[in-house]
Amino acid sequence: MPWSSSDDVEVLTFLPADQLNQWDLTAKFAVSTKEKTESGSIRWMLNSVEERLDILSPTGSVVAKVTVTDSVARLQTDAQESVAKDADILFREVMGTSFPVSALRFWIRGLEAPNLPLESIEKDGDGRITVLIQDGWRLTYNGNIAIESGSHRFEVPRRLTATRGEIEIRWASTEWQALDH
Repeated sequence: MPWSSSDDVEVLTFLPADQLNQWDLTAKFAVSTKEKTESGSIRWMLNSVEERLDILSPTGSVVAKVTVTDSVARLQTDAQESVAKDADILFREVMGTSFPVSALRFWIRGLEAPNLPLESIEKDGDGRITVLIQDGWRLTYNGNIAIESGSHRFEVPRRLTATRGEIEIRWASTEWQALDH
């Protein structure tokens, strides 16, 4: 009798993206204003203890490291170190502009941020957000990536464009890995 693996079929369980809360992610980004465009990539590791973002130049060298814990956000570059109470304040102090960094944790997973005003939301036939307007930011989503973690599977957006006034941020997730809890 030929060997059959029908008894060993692994069933993947789709979980909502809000249950994906620890990851190792690589993404490309571009931030455009009227004056200039900056681009590079990010390696973003989030676990239960801390969050670390390595910001890389287009050539792949680390230009900044951001570490966030419950009590402090720290930005380190070759030239300086900046510290603030959280990532939103740190971004505002260093960049001189406001961006809800904490909301990005939700937006990159195709979710609305729970602590910001929600102005409008559009979803496709499968219930995925295609356009989200939150806190004055207009986010449009394009494409999906499936992430497998054991017998669980998550689906997150591949591309995100966030615009507010003259600022446009383009984000393309290139590699996601779910980390165990």
